[in-house]
Amino acid sequence: MANNRIFYACQNLAITPEGKGSVDPGDMTHGVQSVGITTNFNLEQAFELGQIEIYENIEGTPDVELTMEKLLDGYPLLYHMASSGAVVGTAASGLAARGNAKCDVRLGIYNEVYNNIASDPSATSPVEVYMSGMFISNISYTIPAEGSMTESITLVGNNKQWLTAGAVNGYGASTIAAGDVNDFDGFDEPAAIAGASGGIQRREDVLLSGCILPRSIDGVVGSGYANAVSGVTALGTATPLIHIQNVSISTDFSREDVLELGRKSPYYRPAGFPIEVTCEIEAITISGDFVGAYEFGDPTFDATDDSGNNLRNENIFILTRAGYAWDLGSKNKISSVSYGGGDAGGGNVSVTYSYSNFNDLDVQHRKNGYVGFGWLKNVAAGNAGDLDFGQGSLPDGLIGGGQSGPSY
Repeated sequence: MANNRIFYACQNLAITPEGKGSVDPGDMTHGVQSVGITTNFNLEQAFELGQIEIYENIEGTPDVELTMEKLLDGYPLLYHMASSGAVVGTAASGLAARGNAKCDVRLGIYNEVYNNIASDPSATSPVEVYMSGMFISNISYTIPAEGSMTESITLVGNNKQWLTAGAVNGYGASTIAAGDVNDFDGFDEPAAIAGASGGIQRREDVLLSGCILPRSIDGVVGSGYANAVSGVTALGTATPLIHIQNVSISTDFSREDVLELGRKSPYYRPAGFPIEVTCEIEAITISGDFVGAYEFGDPTFDATDDSGNNLRNENIFILTRAGYAWDLGSKNKISSVSYGGGDAGGGNVSVTYSYSNFNDLDVQHRKNGYVGFGWLKNVAAGNAGDLDFGQGSLPDGLIGGGQSGPSY
């Protein structure tokens, strides 16, 4: 392969469970917008008395960092594919289980002369970058009023190999076969599952009738489903009570190497629990943020569990038409609120509410068979369905049944 350059149409990613050794069409990622690989070789210098020159430049374990961004398009999320070892839909598929999973990632690089990689006659990807034993480092989701919804994810590991189809010049043989990329033939498009579609997800695909937003946002009524709309209907076509501009959800697993004698590489890179989960919600305000900060606590909380405090626990659950949902649980609190804009240049006043919790984030997709606030906690308690800790069931008609095929 004699490319003059590499651009978006001649590369693709496959994510498999650690040690799988082969790639299937379902392991190929869709809707990916960008990928970046950074390799750091950790060097430690040793000097000695008697000379200024270095005694030895000691090489430690290399660190490989892979960053990816994907459109929310109905296909499985990168986060789910990178942690497919979790027992989906059970108590063993939350942050702890998914943070414990490892995966292998392959970046295939193809000939630049073909319109799509399915047209490349090579039996396998001509060049492949293989990264094994990768852990999830951080994840973030952006739901904007302008533009498309995106997922960003970073994986970390200690092994990266360059492979070629012919396995020449000391490189190993690549793995992504021609049949694995048949979907990328110029006709690929966003996936749809029963009762949940919308193509690439944008602002109109946020189903506020199935969302739960914090009560501390001015205009929100109650703490259950549809608390940010009026006139709830089965299809989710209701009038918003607040004017949301952006929602961003993220967490960092804060991994550290665990080392042992007799081995150069870490034998484990555990997530640094407790880990903080953050959610920022920006809205155009029509009257103010209405979040008070009292020296002796909010007087409206007197004679409650929050007496003497300015804040109370909040429920957060976000649902989209393609069957994606984010369950941040019931113990979110404001970490900051920012009021700004509305200057003489003619802008609108907006308020950004920043919330945080610890260890509570269930990223859901209807393809995995469930969507609902509090699902994993209910499963752990021996319950089934959308019991949702008194929040009622997810309104009928918002999201239909699941989809056949592997879950993630």
